[in-house]
Amino acid sequence: MVIIAVPSGGSGGLNELMFSRFGRCPSFTFVNVENKEIREVKTFPNPASGAMGGAGIQAAQMIANNDAEELIVGFLGPNAAQSLNALNVKIYQAPNQELTIKEVIDLHLKGKLQIITSANVGAHQGTGGGRGRGRGYGIGRGMGGSPRI
Repeated sequence: MVIIAVPSGGSGGLNELMFSRFGRCPSFTFVNVENKEIREVKTFPNPASGAMGGAGIQAAQMIANNDAEELIVGFLGPNAAQSLNALNVKIYQAPNQELTIKEVIDLHLKGKLQIITSANVGAHQGTGGGRGRGRGYGIGRGMGGSPRI
């Protein structure tokens, strides 16, 4: 028996699309597999999806807390990869295309996914491509005062 975690869109489940970004996915689908057959499916919202920082590390902890031994990902940052490796979670690379959780699990069970041991994107890719969150549209503090006439 092995539990495989997959980042999922929406509320998760076998018919939901796999979400490409690990730490910021809306939910995780946990698939219990025995003898290459799906025995049980559980879904949980990802509390790290809206985290200000450290989403990958928090998501990695959620994977471990739910006893997943394997993870299938699209994009994985360095902090998440390091955390997952420290937790002894095997990481598999999903194809770069839209697939349902069921389709990704089937590919994995057929041995078509490769193990990865490190990040496949740079740090902070999940929060706007490394550009930061803000766009500089603040109103300001109004400390300049009015001009005197």
